[in-house]
Amino acid sequence: MKKIVFILIILTSLCTHKGVISQDIPPPNPDLVINILSGQSIVFIFDEMSEYMDGIMNAGHVTYVRIGSIYDWKLQFNADQVMFYGTGNPSNTMALNNVGVIVTSVGSHLDDGTHLINYAKAVPLALESVAVTLLTKGAISNKGYALRNSFTLGWETGTRRGNMNPIRMLEQNLGADTYNLNVVLTLSPVF
Repeated sequence: MKKIVFILIILTSLCTHKGVISQDIPPPNPDLVINILSGQSIVFIFDEMSEYMDGIMNAGHVTYVRIGSIYDWKLQFNADQVMFYGTGNPSNTMALNNVGVIVTSVGSHLDDGTHLINYAKAVPLALESVAVTLLTKGAISNKGYALRNSFTLGWETGTRRGNMNPIRMLEQNLGADTYNLNVVLTLSPVF
């Protein structure tokens, strides 16, 4: 019997400024703006044995974001719950750290420590229920809009890379189900 697991991630953005949290749309915070241009929903479908063994490494699972800020800033991400729950059967659960993200700078700001420090550049950072910093100010300012601060977030699951879950998906005995949750991207100033 073939077991199929679906993982659905829906991205939500928040901007913080002086202790106030607000959603980007509407109304946008003119001081700190994060725009999710594409990839608001990411779906992984496990239907091959190799995917259960080796995971799915960013096969088009990409979110494209742009950040505009008059302040130096940091970008964090976290899940809105402590684990994935099955939608067909809520007793089916999956650990958050089965999902990770690699961030690639496609803007003019360098993520080599000059403008930005990218904590998810070489290996993925695993999803957690607490905020994890993806990007922050480098040696010089990361202020700027649009083309300076443009990024792709490449999502993967079950690959066991970086600090992701080291146990193969197959060995976790996950129930056949659809697992979904929201991932929160939080943009906040660095003073």
